[in-house]
Amino acid sequence: MTADQPSAGRRGNRAGEERRQAILDFHRSFVERHGYCPSIREVADAVGLKSTSAVSHHFTILEKEGRLTRGARMPRTVVEKLPAHRVVQERWDEAGEAPADFGSQNTVGVPMFERMAAGDPVVASPESVGTMWLPRKMVGSGAFFAVRVVGDSMLNANIFDGDWVVVRQQDAARNGDIVAALIDEEAMVKTFHFASGHVWLMPQNPRYQPILGDHCRVMGKVVTTVRRPCTDAQITAETGPEG
Repeated sequence: MTADQPSAGRRGNRAGEERRQAILDFHRSFVERHGYCPSIREVADAVGLKSTSAVSHHFTILEKEGRLTRGARMPRTVVEKLPAHRVVQERWDEAGEAPADFGSQNTVGVPMFERMAAGDPVVASPESVGTMWLPRKMVGSGAFFAVRVVGDSMLNANIFDGDWVVVRQQDAARNGDIVAALIDEEAMVKTFHFASGHVWLMPQNPRYQPILGDHCRVMGKVVTTVRRPCTDAQITAETGPEG
């Protein structure tokens, strides 16, 4: 065998990687069409595997690689891990002071709301608790609001309990967008999916079930997650920074 000829092991690894990518592709398309996860048998039939144990083997590898999660011994609980959501950890000087361009055209004031669920729905507060000031280049153009996440249903999208999500206000969404949505005045952060004539609000944690969202109102798309708790320097009254 010459140096430029692939070994049987490398060929086998490549074939396994292609099979696992096919499994992820089928899983994603199935969820988009139906709003729930395929069974292991459905995955096996779709990708040409004869046994469900072979699918479980590939699931185990994908789970170790951090590309999906699944509920132990529970059917239809595989959740593909999304690409890392943009998370911001704001850096302020040791005195806790805001940047020099605080309140200028380079920053945007984002009204903040305390409660919005990323687990079981929580009624959204109609009143803001202050304003978060962020660099304009971080969030882009548009009108924004920020809400503190409650719950762990979006953990595989890198959105955790206590995070602040910054939402661009818009009433439309595409499949795969993480959105803030209202259902009967109950607010939540979920991944938007439209499939088979229905809207589904999808969690990113296998412990939670998809929510039928045909009558939801999309409030906007999540564009940034602010991980570090805001300091007093980052929050002002609704009128903005003094002066």
